Amino acid sequence: MQAFRARRLFDGVRSVDVPVVVLDGDVVASVGEEPPAGVEVTDLGDVTLLPGLVDAHQHLVFDGRGTLEEQVAGRTDDELRERARANARRAARSGITTIRDLGDRGFVTLDLRHDPELPTILAAGPPLTAIGGHCWFLGGTCSDTRALLDAVAERARRGCDVVKIMVTGGALTPAHPMWVSQFTAEQVALVVATAHDAGLPVAAHCHGTDGTIEALDAGVDTIEHCSFFSSDGRSEPRVDVIERIVSSGIPVSATCGLLPEFEPPPFVRENRGVITDALADVVRRGGTVIASTDAGINPGKPHDVLPCAIADLAAIGLQGAAALTALTATAARVCGVGSRKGRLAPGFDADLLAVGGDPVSDPGALRDVRGVWRGGRPVTSPAAVVDHCERVSTARRVSDGPLTT
Repeated sequence: MQAFRARRLFDGVRSVDVPVVVLDGDVVASVGEEPPAGVEVTDLGDVTLLPGLVDAHQHLVFDGRGTLEEQVAGRTDDELRERARANARRAARSGITTIRDLGDRGFVTLDLRHDPELPTILAAGPPLTAIGGHCWFLGGTCSDTRALLDAVAERARRGCDVVKIMVTGGALTPAHPMWVSQFTAEQVALVVATAHDAGLPVAAHCHGTDGTIEALDAGVDTIEHCSFFSSDGRSEPRVDVIERIVSSGIPVSATCGLLPEFEPPPFVRENRGVITDALADVVRRGGTVIASTDAGINPGKPHDVLPCAIADLAAIGLQGAAALTALTATAARVCGVGSRKGRLAPGFDADLLAVGGDPVSDPGALRDVRGVWRGGRPVTSPAAVVDHCERVSTARRVSDGPLTT
């Protein structure tokens, strides 16, 4: 057994008076209690201990250089697998200990799931999309209903953790406008029912309002992006759709987080305020919104960018402890691993993050990483921690609203 003492401890839901956590191998034995006699205690000093962060939407095979198609074109599966491994390591060093990868090529991220040095990876494999549809070059194209059902069956057979379906087009694959639905409502519903029968949740990429309605009707498990785009290319949220999102209980996996030195694309800048207001309305009405980075799609979204999303959460009404919960316990629940991830509580995985300062009162503290443990094992060497802190210290300003890409 091993124990850590800190100045402060946030367990994923609340601050704990006695900032001590005891680990028994790869699980948490106790929190908020002095350790048993004979257990060595490491005093971490003036830091806050909290659960490892959960990023519910990444793309580990992307590296942000060029268009999405260019990022994977001409690369072998082995090359993409090693790129994904390097990106996952980068995420781990920033305190991200669980990643939901919502689109690779060749199912390469599935091979990384048993590497104890990497974050826990929940892999979707290639996303289901239309012929020539959004991210068609990842290999998940489906020409008809039979192909969609076969694709779901293949993901169940391969052991994927989640099914990703591109319900609408996307801005970064121009052949299909982002507000246009790529499948019929009946096809989306059939995909969801078939996936659920196989025990798999469904993450639905939805930019257009019509596609969001189709996803709600089908009973998907998360709505990715949820940017309310209409046929004229503008975000035009509808109150009735927001009310349906809230009443359905389906979480919104909102695209957040961008390195401050990068500007978002014009369509994001022009619509960001409207999208932020709509997501804030979801929160005010009692809906669930978590931060998902879409990491890898451009240089402003490296795979360790999630800590920058805390200011985006504040913009929609999630501040202090509520923001930290959105990045830990709530995100873990949304990803289907809330019984073992996102909390510092007995029986949970020993995934820990230590940061300088108090992230409950100072959002910037989340980027001052002092240590990361995955399953009770340190994943950051002192040199790596110092390098990361020096890098982020030059970028203390964060983006001011959710970024839809």
